[in-house]
Order: sequence, then C-alpha cells, then structure tokens
Amino acid sequence: MIQVPPIQEDKLLPLPHFPAAYQCVIFRNWGLVPGERIARVLGTDQAALEDSAATMGLPRQPEVCGDWLAKGYITIIRYNWHLLSYENLCVLLDWPMERLAFVLQEDDFLEVKLGGFKPAVPDCRYRPLTEQEKEETDRIRKIVTEVSERIPPVTEKPFEFERHFGMYGREPMVLKDPRYEERFVYSYCALFGDVLADRALLDSSFPDALLEAYAALGITGVWIHIVLYNLVPYPFDETLSRGWEIRQEGLRYLTEKLDRWGLRLFLYFNEPRAMPMAFFEKRPELLGMANAAGTLGTLCVSRPEVQAYLRDSAAMLAGNIPLLGGIFTITASENLTNCYSHVAYGERTACPRCRDMTHEESFALVNRLVWEGISSVSPTVRVIAWTWGWHGECAREVIGMLPEEISVMNVSEQAVAKNIGETRTSVLDYSISVEGPGEYALGNWRRAHESGHKAYAKIQANNTWEMAAVPYVPAFEQIYRHIRRLTEAGESRPDGLMLSWSLGGCPSASLKLLSAFYEESDRIPELKEVYGKMFPGADADMLAEAFRGFSEAFAQYPFHLGTVYQGPQEHAPANLLYEEPSGFRATMTGFPYDDLDGWRSIFPLETYLAQLKKMSDRWHEGLALLAPMCREARDALLGELWDCAEVCDCHFRSMYLQSLFVAMREGRAVACDETMAEILREEEEISMRVAAVQARNATIGYEASNHYFYYRNVLMEKVISCRCLAERAKQREGGE
Repeated sequence: MIQVPPIQEDKLLPLPHFPAAYQCVIFRNWGLVPGERIARVLGTDQAALEDSAATMGLPRQPEVCGDWLAKGYITIIRYNWHLLSYENLCVLLDWPMERLAFVLQEDDFLEVKLGGFKPAVPDCRYRPLTEQEKEETDRIRKIVTEVSERIPPVTEKPFEFERHFGMYGREPMVLKDPRYEERFVYSYCALFGDVLADRALLDSSFPDALLEAYAALGITGVWIHIVLYNLVPYPFDETLSRGWEIRQEGLRYLTEKLDRWGLRLFLYFNEPRAMPMAFFEKRPELLGMANAAGTLGTLCVSRPEVQAYLRDSAAMLAGNIPLLGGIFTITASENLTNCYSHVAYGERTACPRCRDMTHEESFALVNRLVWEGISSVSPTVRVIAWTWGWHGECAREVIGMLPEEISVMNVSEQAVAKNIGETRTSVLDYSISVEGPGEYALGNWRRAHESGHKAYAKIQANNTWEMAAVPYVPAFEQIYRHIRRLTEAGESRPDGLMLSWSLGGCPSASLKLLSAFYEESDRIPELKEVYGKMFPGADADMLAEAFRGFSEAFAQYPFHLGTVYQGPQEHAPANLLYEEPSGFRATMTGFPYDDLDGWRSIFPLETYLAQLKKMSDRWHEGLALLAPMCREARDALLGELWDCAEVCDCHFRSMYLQSLFVAMREGRAVACDETMAEILREEEEISMRVAAVQARNATIGYEASNHYFYYRNVLMEKVISCRCLAERAKQREGGE
C-alpha cells in the first residue's frame, strides 16, 4: 500500500537565479550527497559533474558529510522537493519507494509540511550550457567566490552537538523534595523513522553526552513518537508488524540506557492509527468513519477486537519493557484515530456504532483501555491523558470519566488571550511570547485534582514555532514568569512538566532557569539570582538589561497559530524572494514561499508589519547591550548566548524585510523607509551573518523534526538569488 502525495503538474516553482535547473540540483546537494548519486540523477558522469560544480565556484571534490543521509534526510527531501521526481529522490537518498512513502507519512506530518502534494519539477538532466548561460554561470562563480571569502570556514560540522551538551554540568541533579514528579523532554537530536530497529540510530538519537546533560539539568525523562502496530503484533494485518520483536528489543535497550542516567522513557500514544480505505475491503467490520477525502478510515473503538488490540498492546509494552516510564495519549490530534477525533465538538460521528457515544465518552474510552492494559501488568508505568483537542467543557467532562490513576495533562498557555495591535489573538499551544499558565489550564488542573488525578503542564521553555532555528530563544523574563506562576498556582499547581514538543529539547540556559524551581521550597528565587546560576561569573545587571530588551521585543510577536505555522521565521535567511508571485501557499513549518497573507494570518497587513518592526528593533537594542560582554566571549555559555541572540536578530529582521518586499512587489500601500534594492542588499548580509554563526555552531538552523531549516549552500544560494533580482531590477529600470 504505497501512498505518496499526488503530483500536481500545474504547480512549478520558478528558480531563475540558475541558468540551468540541474545546476540548482548540484548546488544544493554538493557536500551532502555522494557525487555519483547526483551524477546518476542528472544523467551524467563524475567528470562533467565536477566541471559543472567548479564553474559555479564550488570545490571539485567536497568533503561529503555522511551524517546528512542518516540525520538530515528531511532537509535533503525539502530542498529537492521542487527539483526532482519521486524516482530521482529515491536515487539521491538510496531508498526504496516504500521507505520514502513511510517517511512522508509518519515523520511528524512531513507530507503536510511539504504541502500535501508533489509539485511539478523542471528538466534537470545534464546538458551543455549555451554561451549566454556560461556568462550567467560565471557571475554565479564570482558571487560564490566572494561570499566564500567573507564567511568563515566551518569549524563545527553539521550534527556536531556534543560540545553544546557538556556546557550545563556533568553531575546529576539530586533533589531532596522534588516539586514536580516528572520533567520530561524530547531528545534534541532524536531521529524519526525506524529508529528502534537500529542500535546505531538509537545511540545517535540518545547520545550519552546528551543524557548526562539532562540528568545534570534535573530532567527525569525523554519521550518518543511511536506507531503502535510497529511495536506489537498487529492482529488485523501481521505484515504491518514485521520486525516488532526487534523494535521491542530496541525499546528495552533504550530504557536500560536511559536508566543509567536516572531517566525514564515516555511513549507518545496517538492510537489507533487510521488505515487506507483499501485496508477495510477485507475487514469491513472494523471501519468506523472515513476522513473528508475518503482516503483513510478509523478502526472503530466500539468494536471488541479493536478494544482488545489497544488493551492487550498496552499490556504487552508495559510487561515486556519493565523500565518504561509511561505513556501519554492524545485522542483529538491532526492524526485521524478514534471515530470522534476529527468530528466538531457537539456534532455526531458518521460511524453507526459510535453515533450514540459522545466525544467525551469516546476520548475517555480510549484512555481507559490503555490504562486497563498497563495497570494489569505494571503499577509503575504512568498513563497521562493529554487534553489537546478537548475543547471547552469537553475536557472537564472527560476528566471526570477517567480512572483516578490516569494523570491529566494540559497545555499551560492554552486559551490565553492577548491584544496585539488592535487584533485579539489567543493560544492553542507553542507560545513563549503569550505567557502561560492561563485560566483554562489552571481550571483543568484544579478539576483534575478535585477528581483524584495528578496534573501535568505541557510547556515550551527553550523555543517554539515562533522561532525554532536556535536551540533557545533568550526571552528569559517570559520563561521565568511562566514557571513562577506554575509554582505559585496553589491547588491548580501541576504535579509534573512536559518541557518540550519535538522542538525545545536542547540542554540550555533556559532549562537551567527552570531547574531553579524543581526543589520544593517556601522561597521563590529572584530573577537576577537565577541569571547568576545560568551564567556564572557574568555581570548579572548587564545581562538583565539585555534580557529585558529581548523579552520586551518577543512580547511584540504577532502570535497566532497561523503565523507560527505558516510564517517565514524558521527559514528566513534562506527563504527565497520572487520577482513575481510564486503561486504557492505556505505550508506548516515547511515552505514559507512568498505567501504574505498566509504569514500574517488574522492580522491586518499594517499590524503585522508594525509588530515585526517593533520586535526586530527592540531585539537589536538588546543585542547591542549584550555585545560588550558576549560578542568575543571565550566563555562557552556566553558564546552560545550570543549565537542564539544574533541569529534571532537576523531572523526577526528578515521576517520584516521579506514581508515588506512582498507587499511592495504586490503594490500594497506600506509605510517604510526601505527601498526594494536596500531590502535585497540587507537580505544578502543577513544570510551571510547567519552562515558565519552556523559555521561555528552546529545547533543553528537545526530542529529534530525538520532537521536543518537551512545550511551553508542554500544561504549562499539566497545571496545569488538576491543579486539576480537586483540585476533584473536594474535592467528593467534601464529599459524604462
């Protein structure tokens, strides 16, 4: 059942800054993929390939980093999505089509991040260049040579994270009276795919240096995504479970490894997974309801055999993995699972068996089945029901239906509202700029305690989709206020913390800040005191002044789930500008394109631009305050702080400039001092500034579920593109 996103032949992305499309393939993949694979894709030989690279200013024989294919394949897929067919993508990656299909479907919504369809691709076959194309290529060579001389050489290669993990102590944090029973994160460098079947990939995803840092920062556990039918015998189609014994052994190996550092493993349980409609041709009795497109169907949890599958599978995992820390469930996510998972609250499912059931009963049933399985074999494995998607009164009702032994987790900042400009916005999750906890979360935690449950808070402490291209955003005042309010929440205070989604798991100054609150005490530490622990020996007063600037800047962020999912913030220094509208809509954290209306979401254009400028200007002021202490600092902690702060400065300014560029290109009335030519020049400088930081800091641009948002070659490509646009603008002006 190989299913890949459909191809739309009418959607082709222009790339006019390269004379020939195959040159773009070479430029983006040079040093990431072995040359012989690039040559096979282009239909040429190694000699011609090296000649073509050299004409663009690239080294004939680059050092190929083997980690890209194992740890950066999402980046490779993304930067070739508009260039290569499915077949050529598989050649480039050296994958069978089945693996590509699985990765697109299961790697944290990758096919959604890529747009849900495969665009048309240009003819990338190698051919000799025309004389005019040779002249244009020579201009590219000169630009690449110039940029290469201005950007420092790489001193820390991609994926070399270990230095950063060792900055925050090596001795495990020992707490006499922990305030929060669990504090778990997502591994900063965890890989997706079939990791549990490969010890080497497990060790790469959970390196000892990272686990040591977590223990030193007071972290008690890590969590991973799972697909249940890969871990247990799937009673409805055993072929889907091939290798489950190996993966369970991988789970045991991982829990034993974590245990050496005092850490526990938590599984993200998003079940039962929907299946393609063809699956139900032989099993019609299992079908609950189909999705809107009619391509997927739910396994109806009203069916006894589906209930047995959930119950027995949970029991098998808890019984066979004795060191397992827990399972946290989600029953109304973007993934279609139970028959109410995608049904609007208050409406009834199309499933004839579940129609007499309510949302609350369906969600409670799934959680109860999982708990029944686990509790039948283990008294120590925690079950945590995440309220994500249980809107309004639904959450309160479900909490009352759950067995007392199930803990209840709520996003801390959920439903917090804020006026930004004249626009009212509110949070579902993923916010540092709009601070938690909110009354909705506090109410659910209070309700949980009243019903005999423990309560958990899911927060984002390091970064969010507001800005995920740095290991942490130094908006420390917001983070401090958030954890302080949680600590002082009285009867609503949560009993445990989930500290990150797939982003936000890097050992950091932010996690150091949080650790100051882990020991139960009547005294709440003051902010400057915490800064002193985060950056020992540094001038806390000077830091506090700079950090206030960063926090005041970040408070201006035009936050809405639409802006953080569709906006250009993650990719900004590498996101290309287009002379004409591209015709593509921004995708979730994947491709921003030039979709200004998607970027701004609910905000009027004037408000969006004004907020971006306020944020950028105030951040830059904070950066100037930090410069005397950090810019040339030899202290590793201050050096990393500077890198994060400078890259944020670049991204925030680029967000503003790109929004201006698109607005001006489309003839929208905007008040600004910048010209199109100035925007292009500054965008060049931003790309080179970020490339310079990334050359010495491998964490820049990286996030576990997206891999690298950008890398050296595509940052150089942005410069080439800006020069191309500037040259075309001059030609038009000359013609006029």
